[in-house]
Amino acid sequence: MFASLLAATIFTVLDVERVPVNGDPLRAVIHVEAPAQPRALACDVLIVGAGMGGVAGALRAADRGRTVCLTEESSWVGGQTTAGGVSALDEHKFIEITGAPLTYLQFRQKLRGAYGGIANPGACYVSSLCFEPKAAVKILDEMLASRSNITVLRRTKIVELTRAGNRLTAALAVNLDSKQFVRITPGYVLDATEMGDMLPMAGVPYILGAESRAQTGEPHAPEKPNPACVQSFTYPFIIESRPGENHSLPKLSDHEAIVKRQNFSLRMNYPSEYGWKGEVLYSMYGDDLPIPNNMSPRPFFSWRRVKTPNIALMNWPRQDYHEESILDRSPADQARILQQAKRTSYAFLAWLHYDLGHPEMKLLPEQMGTADGLSMVPYIRESRRMVARETVREQDIVAEFQPGPRARHFPASVGTGFYMVDIHPCGANEKGRMMMPRPFQIPLGALQPKDPIENFLPAGKNIGVTHLANGAYRLHPIEWNIGESAAILATLGPNQTLDRELTDAGIPLFWFDDLAPSHPRFPAIQLTAQRGLYPTSPLDLHASPDAPVSRGEAAQILATLFALPAERPAAITMAVEQGWMAADHRNWFHADLPLLWTDWRTKAFPRQFPALPAKIGPVTRGELAQYLANAIP
Repeated sequence: MFASLLAATIFTVLDVERVPVNGDPLRAVIHVEAPAQPRALACDVLIVGAGMGGVAGALRAADRGRTVCLTEESSWVGGQTTAGGVSALDEHKFIEITGAPLTYLQFRQKLRGAYGGIANPGACYVSSLCFEPKAAVKILDEMLASRSNITVLRRTKIVELTRAGNRLTAALAVNLDSKQFVRITPGYVLDATEMGDMLPMAGVPYILGAESRAQTGEPHAPEKPNPACVQSFTYPFIIESRPGENHSLPKLSDHEAIVKRQNFSLRMNYPSEYGWKGEVLYSMYGDDLPIPNNMSPRPFFSWRRVKTPNIALMNWPRQDYHEESILDRSPADQARILQQAKRTSYAFLAWLHYDLGHPEMKLLPEQMGTADGLSMVPYIRESRRMVARETVREQDIVAEFQPGPRARHFPASVGTGFYMVDIHPCGANEKGRMMMPRPFQIPLGALQPKDPIENFLPAGKNIGVTHLANGAYRLHPIEWNIGESAAILATLGPNQTLDRELTDAGIPLFWFDDLAPSHPRFPAIQLTAQRGLYPTSPLDLHASPDAPVSRGEAAQILATLFALPAERPAAITMAVEQGWMAADHRNWFHADLPLLWTDWRTKAFPRQFPALPAKIGPVTRGELAQYLANAIP
């Protein structure tokens, strides 16, 4: 793994774009010889994988003044959004307001701008934003090209990392088309690959598949660990409905066997034992009214329609390939398994043509930028997962175990997310499951390797989460958030604090449903809320920045601020006894009255604070947050 680069070395690698639907899958396996002295390239940050996390990380690192090398083994940047074919964003019901980094929300606006400002170009139901993959590729290419300190190396694969002690000192990469090698000397390495490919190369411990209940304490974990139980993956494709025309594909030689194995159907079971709807038979066409905050009505074609009126993405659970995982397999095995996955998607389309009687559905290869019409790379749901200082488990996020409006609070957060625990079946006794979480955080510890490596961070779905929790952390905006936060962590200066840098960048650390990253008080409110210095309700997710702060809330904040945490009655007593706030001549505190700046006696505070604003009248939550953000170290 850490072989010397002083002599020529032959590497056997998979070129994922060359995996054929028919014929010998080994055509995608190439043997390349690295010269003793390849071309040299140096950069402050090497980001491996230009998916959502990789692109976000590259943009943020570049904006922080660092030189960036961004490698991507496919022809397109964008990962699951583009090359992976999932151009129907998996998001949450608050996404039009908040719950994602500012830069991600700006990317969404650019997508809409590419369609003349249309809110949802596909008028799809699975998401509030469905579009053509090539539209996203163009936008992301332009965003990367606008930073002169980013070098994008497309069709380039890292084949070796060199580690000296606790540092990565070099990365050897090959261009899959030219077969030319480059030796990259990085200051920091971010692994933003779809499968956590850099973890084994860097010698960083990781986990595959499902952990046991004894390992994680998760109620729905299996009795024994199952490394083979990795979520199924998919080759999506895009079709156009052309009524009256016949675009039937020839059937594969094993078409019937695939149909039987996959049990192709438009019938889905939403388990009634969970209180859900039970079996639903989807109709092919139509535009039913969406179910509020569900977005999954009956019409199949329009569910993931990416352009109205008649172009749709096919990423249906029945076309998932679940028989084998490609993680930690040889290039030859990966090529064979990927071919079977491609044949599964191809057979699904043929099933739509012949078995279901819809020959009008035309495959559109130009939409995916491939000759066979399938996505450029597979849509990977589950990666190798790093052994981290903090591992997120099912019980940390699922509503059944988290009774409040938010999931478990992590004292050190680098972002937020909200998506159901959506586990697609694997071929190793995992039938899949769905569980609803509370809006959750991305803990800092999940990005920090337990291994004492100094200049390596995960930047995608390879963070410290369990097999079950991965089902909620693998989506578009969360991957973007992880990559952007990893870049800030990797470029943190000696006089900078992580939470301030994150919030100044428009990254939410604490869950509010009414605070957009563009709000002028966003950094201050996020910073103080994460530090426990902002009034929050146990009943809702509201920040209510313009609402007044009560005197009782202010006393509670002072107790927390001065490291004397106490419940509200004790906090009020403490605030009065310490002289931080005053009672009236009847010794009444009036805890529910609005706070005025004159209610705080800063001269009695344990340390010096800035002068209080001269404003007359109630202090709003946003104003208090801004004052505290300026006052606290």
